[in-house]
Amino acid sequence: MPASSLPSFSQLRAFVALCDHQHFGEAAGALGVSQPSLSQAITALEKRVGGELVERTTRRVLVTPLGKTLLPYAREAVLSAESFNEAVVNRGQALTGTLRLGLIPTLAPYLIPVIVDGLGHDLPQLTPELRELVTNDILDQLNQGHLDAAIISTDADLHRVTAIDMYDEPLVALVPAAHPWAGREDVNPSELDDQQLLLLDEGNCLRDQTLSLCQRYGSNPPVAVATTLSTVVSMVSHGVGITVLPEGALRIFTDREGYAVARFGAKPPVRRMGLVHRSSSSRTADFQRLAQVITRLVIEAGLPVIPLAD
Repeated sequence: MPASSLPSFSQLRAFVALCDHQHFGEAAGALGVSQPSLSQAITALEKRVGGELVERTTRRVLVTPLGKTLLPYAREAVLSAESFNEAVVNRGQALTGTLRLGLIPTLAPYLIPVIVDGLGHDLPQLTPELRELVTNDILDQLNQGHLDAAIISTDADLHRVTAIDMYDEPLVALVPAAHPWAGREDVNPSELDDQQLLLLDEGNCLRDQTLSLCQRYGSNPPVAVATTLSTVVSMVSHGVGITVLPEGALRIFTDREGYAVARFGAKPPVRRMGLVHRSSSSRTADFQRLAQVITRLVIEAGLPVIPLAD
């Protein structure tokens, strides 16, 4: 394709939006343009590349093999242009304006108050827009440019993102109040095998971390029971089984009754928390600074974390 035929930003943005929404009406609405304008941009881009990028049906849009091949390049071009515009608006000032920050559900309830209450003191020009999503959705949103960064467990399988390690969170067992483990400080993870273990549904990284502690499944295989920690804790309180959760999450259940905490002995299991961002981003230094600030706020707030060695 000759240089004179390079696609325009509006064409690339239209293509990316249509692939993300797979519906002309939804994509046009997201871009704030009319459907005819969106259709014209896609048609013009297809003429430039010499092939069909999307297959139009009566219900939805299907991305063609050519479209799937070119989509990553179009997305990177759109994200780079948007980053350029953001830099112009901020005039090179680090960590200013709106930052879309994702958090996993097993962290958000007790980390969001720390961020909201403390971040403004260190970074007064930054406006965090916080979104709670499971890990896979966070990674998709990051790679699609709908999130700028996120705080997740970096024990997860990461792709196309860079992770900045922040701290470790100890994991503890939550058991019914009358359970023999109540108050124990020496539980061995292998003992989980013989318990009725309650898990979060698939898609939540804490589920995978809990399963990794089990050596085998005895007569009581783990059961996925809920999408939120709150529901799992309620079931534990009513004697349905036991669960494993980050120790920091205990802060949000202080008004609950019917459960007790059991801690693992020797070297307790932990999950590594970190701030992730797109590997293609030029804001790595900004995100490193943000990770440092939030880590310090977490420690000052007295959350049960284990700082990482320098």
